[in-house]
Amino acid sequence: MKVRPGDSVSDPAAGRPAATRSMFAPLSARGFRRYYLGQTASAFGDSLTPLAIAFAVLHLTASPVDLGIVVLSTRLPVILLTLLGGAIGDRFSRRTVMLLADLTRFAAHGTTALLLLTGTAHLWMLVALQLVAGAGSAFFNPAAVGLVASLAGKEHLQAANSLISLSRSAASMVALGTAGALVALVGPGWAILVDALTFLVSMAFLYRLPTEDRFSAEKAVPRTGGGGLLAGIGGGIAEVARHPWLWIWIVHVAIINAIVLSPIMVLGPYVADRQLGGAPAWSAIGIAYAVGGLAGGFVGARWRPARPMVAALLFALLMAPLPALLAVPAQVWLLALAGAGAGMQVVVYNVLQTTAIQRNLPERFVARATSVTMLGALVAAPIGTGLAGPAAAWSGTGPVLVAGAVTAVLVTALTLLAPSVWRIRAESS
Repeated sequence: MKVRPGDSVSDPAAGRPAATRSMFAPLSARGFRRYYLGQTASAFGDSLTPLAIAFAVLHLTASPVDLGIVVLSTRLPVILLTLLGGAIGDRFSRRTVMLLADLTRFAAHGTTALLLLTGTAHLWMLVALQLVAGAGSAFFNPAAVGLVASLAGKEHLQAANSLISLSRSAASMVALGTAGALVALVGPGWAILVDALTFLVSMAFLYRLPTEDRFSAEKAVPRTGGGGLLAGIGGGIAEVARHPWLWIWIVHVAIINAIVLSPIMVLGPYVADRQLGGAPAWSAIGIAYAVGGLAGGFVGARWRPARPMVAALLFALLMAPLPALLAVPAQVWLLALAGAGAGMQVVVYNVLQTTAIQRNLPERFVARATSVTMLGALVAAPIGTGLAGPAAAWSGTGPVLVAGAVTAVLVTALTLLAPSVWRIRAESS
């Protein structure tokens, strides 16, 4: 008998609801469990760095334009290299690709921390090192989506994706409080050093994946034929083009990232530094965002909407209040509530989208299709990041943030008018 989340049927042996038990079922697989532990540690470090880097730049130059340049330097390599990363992730050992990517990010963040701790950092150095770290992410992320599909099994994909989101949100909740304290008390360099060390933890768990899981991706994924990596990239693009719901989803995310999320990332720390009391205030908003993400992880694990794409888009409306309230700016507790809503929508949205890709597309295309999705989602973000600072300098931070809030509502409403959005049903994803 198939039991869905919310059903009252219980497992007599376990003495607890079957829906609850199934939420943690992916952890019974040793390979997934090890991957999960490594990524939880890495997620803690990843949540330290954005806040630390933001205030490191502000302390160096006090310029939102410079902050936008540094944030852009993290994203630019992902845009330039993510298609290549997806093709490599489907062609070679995903575990090996991820290990090399983690090693690259360890070196970049470790060097950044040392420069900040010794007082020798300059803006161009931070930009260069963020470019290197971004390149590592471009290769790691597509391979990781494919590896999860191999480790967890298709019957547990949504639960596995939700568990990963839960761990990231929980780690972020702790890390953001730690980051705010470290930045305020001893400076951002220490926070970034901790992040660098967590990449070593991730590498240790990836290396210890059991042999049967370590090479499962290579066995399941046939080698690409003639044309090599370029043909592989073209195959991934063609596969995405075959699914209208997927490229419509990509366009929606691209607009949201460019006009809504990018200005928040650039102008949020600036508003906090100038009007809300500095790093502790932005850290509090970030913690609330993580709490919302934690709640979103539970929602994603237990909820199976009949039309997952419609559900994801409706959740996207929760992004609008945060930029609107930052524009005022509202009191920190109100911004924290808005941040919690934004964090919840990001996790639910991403869980439903990632699961749809893993379930609806052939396994040999998962990393490549994920890379195309990432590219489409991020391609407009550098434009938004690069323009947020100059736009705020010209018109003020308020109008830029209000424009983002309005865009979040309008573009979501327009996307919901597309017929293919309503055709994706739970039984097909």
